[in-house]
Amino acid sequence: MPPVLRSQAQKNMRGIGFMLLAMAGFMCSDTLLKIAREHLQAGQILLIRGTFSLLILLLVMLATRQLGTLRQIHDRRLLVRGGIEGFIAVLFVIAIGGMALADITAVILMTPLLITLFAVLFLGEQVGWRRWSAILIGFIGVLLVLRPGGSTVPLWAGLAALGSALLVPARDILTRQIPGQISSLAITITTTLCTTTAGLVHMVATSGWITPPTPALLAALGAAIFVLIGNYAVIEAHREADLSVVSPFRFSSIVMALGLGIVVFGERPTGWSLIGATMIVGSGIYSAHRERVRRREAALHARPGGANKTP
Repeated sequence: MPPVLRSQAQKNMRGIGFMLLAMAGFMCSDTLLKIAREHLQAGQILLIRGTFSLLILLLVMLATRQLGTLRQIHDRRLLVRGGIEGFIAVLFVIAIGGMALADITAVILMTPLLITLFAVLFLGEQVGWRRWSAILIGFIGVLLVLRPGGSTVPLWAGLAALGSALLVPARDILTRQIPGQISSLAITITTTLCTTTAGLVHMVATSGWITPPTPALLAALGAAIFVLIGNYAVIEAHREADLSVVSPFRFSSIVMALGLGIVVFGERPTGWSLIGATMIVGSGIYSAHRERVRRREAALHARPGGANKTP
């Protein structure tokens, strides 16, 4: 049968659906990682979770007869993306040991703002005062969440969370540049291999092997299942859809994080955390909105006679 041709609107709707699924998967995984983090260090958690994930992926490939997918994982772009993902994972699991689930989620949600900032710094994109204001408000929100100098968030956890957030835009931009003939399963496998390797290196360099208790093993197994769902879904979300359209739907994760934090860990976010998270979410959504406006205006001017029209 000939391939189904989708309009960009259909691709965007598909991307939105996968982004919502990805956020649900990641939030469930993060919750289980935080449980495991009470017993084990970051590197060992990633190693155990990654081992479970690789076994699950192998079973999936055997069941679906997709072992040939392994031939695609040597692509340099996949390895670079996987390496970045490894750093993100290590920093995130370090941070989650000292921060409330909603707080670290709010910091990671800086991604749309960081994409805009990086486009200015490294791609020479022109940004108006509205988006500069959104970036500034977003960073003020981060400071309110972390509250440096008067906070219950340890400095090491806050710095790890910021480092993780700074690397997410690079990963997402690389995902968009991976050719369509490379399957999302191949990207997921490469990501899992790299994060597992990063966990092994971190474990060897820091704590060494500690015999994990049963609750930590079960939590790591559950996290492996959910992170595979999240990784596959976030890759699918970025493959064909417009980044400016799907990125705002990351903010659904803050609602999930607040609910899971309250129900599972008994966390009660402070007023400053809620204000900061609201500022981050609001500025990110507004920045994405301005990006869509900019693209519409650019498309209008690109049409014959469009430059003479008032945007």
